[in-house]
Amino acid sequence: MPRFSIRNPYFIVVVCLALAVIGVNALLRMPVDLFPPINLPQVVVATFYNGMPPQDIEVDITNPLERFFTQASGIDHMESRSLLGVSIIKAYFQPGTDADADVTQLSNLALADLKRLPPGTLPPLVLKFDASSLPVCLVTVKGEGLNETQLHDLAQFQIRNQIAVVRGAEIPAVFGGKYRQAMIYVDPFKLLSRQMSVMDVVDAVNNSNLILPAGDVKIGASDYYVYSNSLVENISDLDSVPIKTVGTRWVSVGDVGEAKDASQLQYNIVRIDGQKSAYIPIMKSGGDSNTIQVVDDIRALVQHLFDLPQQLVTSIVFDQSVFVKQALSTVLHEGLIGLALTSLMILLFLGSMRATGAVLLSIPISALATFVILYMLGSTVNTMILGGLALAFSRVIDNSVISLENIYRHLEMGSTAVIAAEEGGAEVNLAVLAATLVDVVDFFPVVFLYGVSKFLFSALALAFCLALLASFVVAMTVIPLFCSRFLKAGPGHGKEGAEEADGAHQSRGARFNAWFNRGFNRLLDFYERLVRRSLKWPALTLALLLGIFVASLAIYPLLGLAFFSAHRRRTVHGLR
Repeated sequence: MPRFSIRNPYFIVVVCLALAVIGVNALLRMPVDLFPPINLPQVVVATFYNGMPPQDIEVDITNPLERFFTQASGIDHMESRSLLGVSIIKAYFQPGTDADADVTQLSNLALADLKRLPPGTLPPLVLKFDASSLPVCLVTVKGEGLNETQLHDLAQFQIRNQIAVVRGAEIPAVFGGKYRQAMIYVDPFKLLSRQMSVMDVVDAVNNSNLILPAGDVKIGASDYYVYSNSLVENISDLDSVPIKTVGTRWVSVGDVGEAKDASQLQYNIVRIDGQKSAYIPIMKSGGDSNTIQVVDDIRALVQHLFDLPQQLVTSIVFDQSVFVKQALSTVLHEGLIGLALTSLMILLFLGSMRATGAVLLSIPISALATFVILYMLGSTVNTMILGGLALAFSRVIDNSVISLENIYRHLEMGSTAVIAAEEGGAEVNLAVLAATLVDVVDFFPVVFLYGVSKFLFSALALAFCLALLASFVVAMTVIPLFCSRFLKAGPGHGKEGAEEADGAHQSRGARFNAWFNRGFNRLLDFYERLVRRSLKWPALTLALLLGIFVASLAIYPLLGLAFFSAHRRRTVHGLR
C-alpha cells in the first residue's frame, strides 16, 4: 500500500482524478439556464365577467378580492387593473417564499370569495410568475394556403400536443391565429319585426344544442342505456333551430340571421416574413430543467411531427440556449487565454516546462472544485456563475504562481525538490491566504442588495469566492506536491546547476532562457537607475509627468480633427 504523503506521487494522481470525475459528473448534472433562480414570487389572479364595464368590475370584483387576499401570508404588495369584462390582480410576495404555496393560498381564497361576487362571474384563474419566467424558444407555424384559423387549430391541437412530451418543457397557449368558433350573425331589423331580441336567439341555440342524460331502459334481462344527443353536426344546421312558434309556423335562426363557421375576436396578430402565422412559446418548468436540453429536444421533435399538412412549415426562433452556449464558450475562451498567457510567462521567466505544467493544473482543478460545491448547494450553470468564474480566473492563477515562484526560489538556492516544496509553500501560506481573503471580502456588500439584483449578483459573488478559496487550497497542496516530485532546478541554478551551465552542452531552450534572463535583468537595472534618479529630483519628475499627461489629453482632439478632415476630403472628392 502506498503512503499518501508529499513524497508519494500517488496522492496527486488520486486527488486530481477523483476531483476530475466528481467535478465533471456534477457539471453534467447541473441545470443550465440563462439566469440564476430569482425567487420573487408573483401570482396573477384573473377574473372574468363578459360585458361588465370597468367601473363595475372594480367595485364588485376587484375590490372584494383584494380585501380578501389580505388574509394571505407573505404578501409584499398588490397591484390591480379593472378592464372591460376582466379583473387582473397581481400579488407580489416576499422574496424567498414558496411560489407553489402562494398560488395555493390565493386559489383557496379566490374560490372562497366567489360566492360574494356577482352571479355569473367565472371562477378566477390563478397563475404563477417570477422574474425568470421567460420562454426558452418559440415554435413558429406558417404555411401557404392556410388561413389563420387553420394555423391556430393545427398549432393548438396537433403540434402543441406532440411537443408537450418533452421533459422539462411547459407549453402555454398559442399566440396568433384565430380561434375557431360557430357564430350566428342576426339582422336587428328582422328581430324587431318579429318582436324578438338577441337573447331569444341565444336561449334557443343553448336549449336546442345539448347532450342530455336520458337514463336507461330495462327490457327483460337486459339494461339499455339511452343517449339523447341534439348537438348539430354541421354549422348550417343551426339555421334550422326554432326560436319561437307563431301559430302553425315557427321562426328559425335562418329567418333572422345566418350561422357561419367563423372565429372569436382576434386580439393578437403574428406575422413572419409578412405571412400570417402563429407561434407556440416554450417555457422551462422547474428549477432542475436544462435550457439547452429542452431546446435541443424541441428542435429534434419538431423535425418529426406527423399528421400535418405538407405546406405547413415549423421553425424555431428566439433560441435562449444560444446565449447560454455563448456564455459557456466565452468562459472557456477566457480560461484558455489565461492559461496560455500565464504558461508563456512562466516558461519565459523560469524556462521550465514542468513548472508551466504545475500552473496549468490550477484553473481546471479550481473550476471543478467550484462546480462540485455549487452542485451540492443546488445551484445552476448560468451566465452569472460563469461570469464569476471568468472574473476569478486571473486571481486563481496568481495564487499558484506565488507558490510556484517561491518554491522555485528555494530550488535556485540549492534545496532539494521536497524541501523546496515544503519550505516554499509554508513561507507564502499566510500571504496567499490574506490576499485571497481580501478579494473575498470585496464581495461582502452583495449581501446588502435586495430584489432581482440580490439573486443575480449573489450567484456571481458565490462563484468568485468559491473559485478563489479553491485556488488557495490548490496553491498550498497540489502545487507543492507536484513540485516535490516533478520540478527540478534549471541550468545555472544551485551548485549542480552551475556545474551544468559551465559545460558546453546546453539545449536551445536553456540558451534562450539564459539570454532572456540576461536581457530582463538589464531592464530591471535600467528601471532601478531611473527610479533612483527620479527620487533625487522629485519636483522635476512630477512636472515632467504632469506635462506628459496634459500633452496626452491633446492627442484625442487632434486625432478626431485629422479623422474629420480626411473624411471630408474623401466626401468632396467623391462629389466631384
